[in-house]
Formats: sequence, structure tokens, C-alpha cells
Amino acid sequence: MSKFISWKNNWLSGNFQLFADGVQKGAITFGTWKSDAESMLEDKNYFFSNEGFWQSSTKVIDRKTNETVAMITYDTWKSKAVISLKSGEQYEWKSTNLWRSQWTVSNYKDEHIMYSANSSSGALSSDTDNELLIIAGLFIKQIYNKQAILLIVCFVPIITASTLHN
Repeated sequence: MSKFISWKNNWLSGNFQLFADGVQKGAITFGTWKSDAESMLEDKNYFFSNEGFWQSSTKVIDRKTNETVAMITYDTWKSKAVISLKSGEQYEWKSTNLWRSQWTVSNYKDEHIMYSANSSSGALSSDTDNELLIIAGLFIKQIYNKQAILLIVCFVPIITASTLHN
């Protein structure tokens, strides 16, 4: 069964509103100074808790049971991430273009989610009803956005200072 979801996001906060058939069905809300997030889609509610330096992994906790249901590990240099479910299944998040405006989550067998975005909105097409995977795909994208912004914020002053001294 195909599922189509559109979203709007606030560029500054990174928060998402998720819509199906024009009706809001969920949201992802990021912490103010952290990249941890609360999420809700349909009847599922997850908390994403980042761990490690440079957010090398994220623990996904089901808010109803308070148990860890997935781990996300990042390969920042290759713009990839692996979502490992408690059941042992693994899914890969991968950007499919240079600007990271299109990406996929897939197990390369029978479950694929395709995302496409512009600056403040986007849509996804999924052949799975797994809300965790759908939300994780958006969460991972925002983590990579925040890392890119952090790199820019760190390197622009260095580059500017070095060009001014020459």
C-alpha cells in the first residue's frame, strides 16, 4: 500500500508538521539547543536522543513503552545512515542528489521510502506503513542539515579572518 505524506518545516527550528490528504497527522519537534526530538505520526510517538561526539548515533525510544526500538548510526562523510530496528532489520538512509534535496530509506528488498524537499516543505512516497521509518528519514535529514550549518558557522569566520590578514 502506497502512502503519501507532505510536510512543512520551520527552517530555523527544524520542526516539521506532517500532512496526509491536507490534514495534519503528525509532527517532529526538536529541542531548542539540542538535536534531540519528539515525534508523533498517527498513533506512534517516539523520542530521538542523540549520543556521541558530533551526534554519531541516535537512540529511538517508543514513548508508550519507554523502550529503545531502534538505533541510528551516521556516516557523515558519505551522507549515509543506518537505522537498526530492535527486530534486527536494517535500513539505509541515503541522499540521492548533491544538494540533499532527495533521499531514500530502504532495506533494498521490499520497503522503500522516497523523499523530496525544497527549503521549507516536501513530500514522501512510501510503500511501507512503518511510521518509525518515515519519521526517522526526516529526522536524519535534519541532523545532516544542522551539521552542515555548524560547519558553515565554524569555517566562515576562519576563512574570512585568513583572507583579511593577507
